[in-house]
Amino acid sequence: MAPDTRLRLAAIRKALEDIIVPLIPAEAAFAQEQLGLILRSIDIVRDQIPHEEAFLIHDAHAFAALGRALGQHAAPHDTCAAPLREAIARVEAICPAQALRRSELEQAVGTMRACIEQAVEEIGADAARLAAIAPLILSYTETQTLLERRWVVGTGFDPAPETLPALDGILYPASTEITA
Repeated sequence: MAPDTRLRLAAIRKALEDIIVPLIPAEAAFAQEQLGLILRSIDIVRDQIPHEEAFLIHDAHAFAALGRALGQHAAPHDTCAAPLREAIARVEAICPAQALRRSELEQAVGTMRACIEQAVEEIGADAARLAAIAPLILSYTETQTLLERRWVVGTGFDPAPETLPALDGILYPASTEITA
């Protein structure tokens, strides 16, 4: 299951509208105003989520460009010169040239999922071939289940949250800065 934070926020918004809004008295102007701000904030966040990574990548490149321009005016003895060059190099080393549109990625994942379902159905129709692919499917399912359990661990429903690996360790296994 792909994480759909936008859908989760829509459910929160609907619960607020259907359950909380009717309970707030009309004369509670401040509470009504605050709830309106909360609902608008949820809408803003839902609209921003698909573009958040692109925003960060844009910022990284804009700051690197500004850093390069400033660096042209830095003298070799300026204490800012070396850290500025290092920061620019770090951005250039880790930052993609541009972000992938989330909608394109979601579409590609959906297509991939459909192709995998078709392949499993077709290959699995033959018992011998099903036996050959079964370990692949089980391994994938175990890894994916760990990821999905970790993704929603904050709900408090997981029976053994302490056994789950860190989300960073699952999503960014090659990262040199893994945090819990």
